[in-house]
Amino acid sequence: MTGYDGEGTIPPGGLVDSFRDYRKRVYGSASLGRFFGQGLLLTLFSCLPTIAGTVLRGYLYRMILGGLGRKCLVEKNIRFFNSARLLIGDRVFLGESGLFDVGGSADKITIGSDSHIARSVTIRTQLGEVAIGEKVNIGANSFIYGYGDIEIGDNTLIANQVEIIGGDHTFDDVTRPMRFQGRSSSRIVIGEDVWIGTQAIIVGGVTIGKGAVIGAGAVVNRDIEEYAVAVGVPARVVRSRKSSEYQ
Repeated sequence: MTGYDGEGTIPPGGLVDSFRDYRKRVYGSASLGRFFGQGLLLTLFSCLPTIAGTVLRGYLYRMILGGLGRKCLVEKNIRFFNSARLLIGDRVFLGESGLFDVGGSADKITIGSDSHIARSVTIRTQLGEVAIGEKVNIGANSFIYGYGDIEIGDNTLIANQVEIIGGDHTFDDVTRPMRFQGRSSSRIVIGEDVWIGTQAIIVGGVTIGKGAVIGAGAVVNRDIEEYAVAVGVPARVVRSRKSSEYQ
């Protein structure tokens, strides 16, 4: 399952090879035991409705995740790719229809205690680690994609439909399609106590300092210092939270 960087999502090999590649990609192992065991657990419980299902999954999913802390609430229809490399702290809420995908050469995804991941959030990494701190709120329909490490500090607020995207495509050779030219990795660091407004976009190579505010719809393609308020496309600093003067 090479996706958009290869010949296609479905590999050209035979059925046996394709099935083995699928097990490695989705379950992190070619083991048939893991394939059938995790598949059975998800079939029976992933869609179980009401708060009873949400609470029950918070216990049962400890059998398939790399770590799942105490008193977690896990809503229905959540998909996991390579779930053994997803580590979740205590009292974390995972909203309905989320996707958590540790693929490629990625390390892991970690979510700190008391964090809230709203519905239909996608967190993917293909290289490096996505590390989400404690007491972080990620709003509905947000998209986090790591091709390189992504670090989100404690107490950060991320509104709905925010995109945080690390890495970039190489496109120097005009004689070849860009999808075959590879990618470059880049790191994103979002400090503690940051507020990111709805539909903002954070691109690779950016550091957002502690206590900064990013306005709705902003595109952040350069570093933002601590306690700055930044708005616009591309984002520019208009004032500091430590001062009432606008720039």
